[in-house]
Amino acid sequence: MPSPLIEFQNVSFTYGGEEGEPVPAVRELSFAVPRGEFVAVLGHNGSGKSTAAKLCNGLLLPTEGKVLVDGLDTADEAQLFDIRRRVGIVFQNPDNQIIAAIIEDDVAFGPENLNVPPAEIRTRVDEALKAVGMFEHRLAEPHKLSGGQKQRVAIAGILAMRNDAIVFDEATAMLDPRGRREVMDAVLRLNREQGITVLFITHFMEEAVLADRVLVMDEGRLLLDGTPQAVFAQQNALRAAGLELPIPALFAQKLRAHFPALPEDILTEEDCARAIFRLFAQKGGNAQ
Repeated sequence: MPSPLIEFQNVSFTYGGEEGEPVPAVRELSFAVPRGEFVAVLGHNGSGKSTAAKLCNGLLLPTEGKVLVDGLDTADEAQLFDIRRRVGIVFQNPDNQIIAAIIEDDVAFGPENLNVPPAEIRTRVDEALKAVGMFEHRLAEPHKLSGGQKQRVAIAGILAMRNDAIVFDEATAMLDPRGRREVMDAVLRLNREQGITVLFITHFMEEAVLADRVLVMDEGRLLLDGTPQAVFAQQNALRAAGLELPIPALFAQKLRAHFPALPEDILTEEDCARAIFRLFAQKGGNAQ
């Protein structure tokens, strides 16, 4: 069996607090992300999600344990360049990630720093912007774009470096609903059409249900790990971690009091609509 692309082996990380008091952020965290998988990470504020994101490519180094990227240890300084070529990170605020005055120049910045030949940079920039639906804006100025468009440009900048994996650290948190949909559509295309490995940290349940797998963190530890259906079936554990079910699942729960035949695994609006349609179809238009 091939090694995982990203692997945490009993990882702990502690920040130095005020007056020297240690602040544990991640505790004995172990999980693996196979190549090509889309993994969502959930947790309330302070659960350690963002710290885990920064540990993925050596922006932070474990206090204990190991983080491996394609078998390379992030604690090995000699390997960091190769590690960061494999795993890129998109952060919460797109304005902090865009540095050039023209979109295509910003996307070219990463490959230029990797000493990629100019002709290859041109190809990479065009391909990356097309992949996130921003090619027609390649000559635009960043300040004229919406939040969702800026975040897609940030994703294009990672793609142009030909990373194997992208970690999204609450990349939709500052966006309006339209911007969130734009980014999620781009992420899903990259994962499903190009096979890019995705670790997607979010506090939106409706985004997590789109993943292949969901990890739930609580107080720096891994609380749950499974498919969206398996994780969201554990309502008591989720509530104890300060999390709720996706809105369509909550809606289905209320409907189930009147229509017990509704399935238990409804997570998305589409799931809910299909289940209601089937229910009425089976009852000949009368669901009573």
